[in-house]
Amino acid sequence: MMISWFILLILTIIIIYHHVIYSAVMVWYGQHLKRKAITVEPDSFPAIAILIPAYNEETHINDKLANLLMLDYPADKLFIFICCDGCSDATAKLCRQWEKQFQRANIHFQLQISTSNKGKLVRLNQLMTMAQPYAELVALSDVSALISIDALKQAIHSFNDPKVGAITGNYLIYDGNTGEKQYWSWQNNMRFAESHLGSVIGGNGAFYIMRARLFQPLPYDTINDDFMLPMQVLKQGYNVIYNECINSIELDISSNEQTHQRRQRIGAGNLQQLIRCRFVFNLHQPGVKWLFASGKGLRTLMPFLFIMYLSITCYLAAHGSLLALWLTGLQVVGYSLAALPLLGVKNKLLDKLHYLIGSYLSSLIGMLRYIFGQFRHGWKKQPPLNTYQHSFTIILKRFFDIVLSCIGLLLTLPLWPLIALLIRLDSKGDIFYRQVRVGQINDEHIMLFSMLKFRTMKPNAEAESGAVWSQKNDPRITRIGCFLRDTRLDELPQFINVLKGDMSLIGPRPERPELCGNLQNALPFYLERTRGLRPGITGLAQVNQGYDSCIEDVKAKIAWDHAYAIALASPLQWLRMDCWILLKTAYIMVTRRGQ
Repeated sequence: MMISWFILLILTIIIIYHHVIYSAVMVWYGQHLKRKAITVEPDSFPAIAILIPAYNEETHINDKLANLLMLDYPADKLFIFICCDGCSDATAKLCRQWEKQFQRANIHFQLQISTSNKGKLVRLNQLMTMAQPYAELVALSDVSALISIDALKQAIHSFNDPKVGAITGNYLIYDGNTGEKQYWSWQNNMRFAESHLGSVIGGNGAFYIMRARLFQPLPYDTINDDFMLPMQVLKQGYNVIYNECINSIELDISSNEQTHQRRQRIGAGNLQQLIRCRFVFNLHQPGVKWLFASGKGLRTLMPFLFIMYLSITCYLAAHGSLLALWLTGLQVVGYSLAALPLLGVKNKLLDKLHYLIGSYLSSLIGMLRYIFGQFRHGWKKQPPLNTYQHSFTIILKRFFDIVLSCIGLLLTLPLWPLIALLIRLDSKGDIFYRQVRVGQINDEHIMLFSMLKFRTMKPNAEAESGAVWSQKNDPRITRIGCFLRDTRLDELPQFINVLKGDMSLIGPRPERPELCGNLQNALPFYLERTRGLRPGITGLAQVNQGYDSCIEDVKAKIAWDHAYAIALASPLQWLRMDCWILLKTAYIMVTRRGQ
């Protein structure tokens, strides 16, 4: 009990420190710093390149290009590089219509149009390579954000200091809710304070500018490039500062679901950058270390700390502590109040609380998604192929895959030596059988993996025939192999594939690559079975039909597989479906009705 109280005390101190002491003091300090607009004309104008990767931005691209055309900066020193990243709307067409206007203004305008969508990081690295020979400074700006007309002139004044490597500015919301506007007002003040106390920790995608020679290509799985690029500048010994005279205004109005998805992405990125920015603690800048740990570090960990806090207070309350019971009740009331705006209750204080708690919840979901293997290919604005799946379903499905696979391994491991002995006594050859199968399909590639099973066929059974379907009374199957298939015990080693992330407990049957091409040609939407979805050890199609013996069997299975995919749109419907499949799988194993 004493240990629990001690941990609770430490958590209380950390939570109060981050929200009340650190954040409140930083906001107050940022509000009271003097702000001075620079109106003196610069002596010289370095060449500046503005880089814009764009995907389906027809809503805001005209406003953005008009904004760039009106910037108060010498035309011969301004370079605009835009890449249309596989746009399926009118973005590329609208960009072409603006080319002549930039030419008349004597502004270098280079448009790159790609037919494939590779993601922001790929295009950003490409644009940086194109811009570096032209410019001393490179600016990055989202299409949906307009920047102040004198932003570039304000920026070059800051770059007169040779220690400055990157600059960010005010981020304003054109039409946000109360909580969102309040949050960014606090963030702007905190960044202003960070700039005076050491260095701004990260940047903002709406607008930031850096020295071109300091750019280092980021890994393609980077989620928050607007944070990592300024941190790379910091790593090289330069400061990132906040210029309060530069404004960027976000035009995009996000729905609640879009905001939730964006906060998930930011949460996943926060966890990734917390891991990748460990170099901060090796810098000879105590102030930067403190700012990073107290700000970004604790903000990333805070959802986990809140869960720990609630768990410990519930545990202590269950053991009769009135103080712990009061603390538990206080948390429940706080979370309930934060949920009231979802029920239509409107109040400025409630909106702010809702935004704060909702942000932490979205961040937590994003971090769990990152931990469970999502965001492997970074961030792409294009909706992923698994958007039909509810976010809670994705998290819970992977969580249960890991938990149940661990339990399955522990319960069945005593059978493994016996199965291995029977296989070896029945026929010569390896105990385990490995075969390449087609896994999850995403926007970038088709995943192939080595599936592990207990061997049920004679050695080199397909050496002459090649890949063929199983058939009734198949002569290639051994005596013990027949038993293993009837009971599905041959698939026990696939628990290892599930833990590795190759498979799921429940999903479409994984097929061999050499059969997939023919099946896709013969059956429309065959490969869509595993788009955004891992194949399973068992599944709706498997328990209703068994192994495939002809193309008609495969055709029937496609309907079952797509029916299962539809169930993933609802967490409750998915849970019912998976429970039913597991029960029927157990029934098939016990009654030996497998094939």
